[in-house]
Amino acid sequence: MNHIETVITQKSAEITCNFDQVKEAIKERLAEYEGITFTEESKAYAKKDVASLRKEKKGLQDKLTAEKKRYMEPWERFEVQAKALISIYDEPINVISGQLQAFEEERIAKKKQLITQLYEETVEDSIKEYAPLSRIYDRKWENTTVKEKEIRKALSEASVRIQADIHTIQLMDSEAVLRALELYKKDLNLSSAVEYIHHYESQKKEIAAREEERIRRAEEERIRRAERERLLAEQRAEEEKKAAIRQAEAEKQEALRRAEEERTEALRRAEEVKAVEVERAREEARKEAIENLIPDLDDNTKLYEYRISLSEGAKGKLEMYMDSVGIEWELM
Repeated sequence: MNHIETVITQKSAEITCNFDQVKEAIKERLAEYEGITFTEESKAYAKKDVASLRKEKKGLQDKLTAEKKRYMEPWERFEVQAKALISIYDEPINVISGQLQAFEEERIAKKKQLITQLYEETVEDSIKEYAPLSRIYDRKWENTTVKEKEIRKALSEASVRIQADIHTIQLMDSEAVLRALELYKKDLNLSSAVEYIHHYESQKKEIAAREEERIRRAEEERIRRAERERLLAEQRAEEEKKAAIRQAEAEKQEALRRAEEERTEALRRAEEVKAVEVERAREEARKEAIENLIPDLDDNTKLYEYRISLSEGAKGKLEMYMDSVGIEWELM
């Protein structure tokens, strides 16, 4: 392959401008207005000067832009040719790079086959469940500088480490061992698995402590409730006893009251009977007395006239008496 050095040549170009003359003219214009006090007439003149200066400034800027464009035209034409030349380099680069890439991919594929073979030979089957090749694979093994001996050693060390980690987890006396082994399968991180078991056991102890505390409080509450129920039962029994005593006392008082009422009623009835008997005796005596006072009547009756001075009450009694003894009388 021939090597050709690219050579770029450039002729010196010079651009000139009467910078000093323009600068002096601007300074002279500035000196005219330093320390000046404007009047109506000078103000109009100053405005014209400002407009003139701005026009000159824009003219200079336009000239710079035009001159730059004219100056850059050779470079722009040259740059187009240079970029076209640069793009031509991509053709052999892509061809060679493609061949190198294909060669590298084939080399890496063969290296991967070798790594897989070494994995199968080195790692025990009991470990593969926890450490598939994809989990412990190291991309640097694909480098040409890494030899088969190094890869085998790395796989062996990984196998021994994983076996030791699994054994460490299995020796921990916890219900969380199986779950910890599942977690270990995901990232082969012994610290995380052990931390999980410690956290589980800590939580377990906390739960057990809370449960014991709950049971203790429940037992205390049961005892307090039983004590309250006992006191309430005693209180109810005492109240029932007092109520029974009050009821018995009330019944006793009621019985006494009824007995007193019955005795009073009996006395009243006895008094009534006694009064009736007395009245009957009196009535009989009165009748007997009246009968003794009643004269015997026969057919030889005569008419007698008496003039008696009586009160109204005595009159009524006399008339009643005469009626009772059968005397016929007439009020005159």
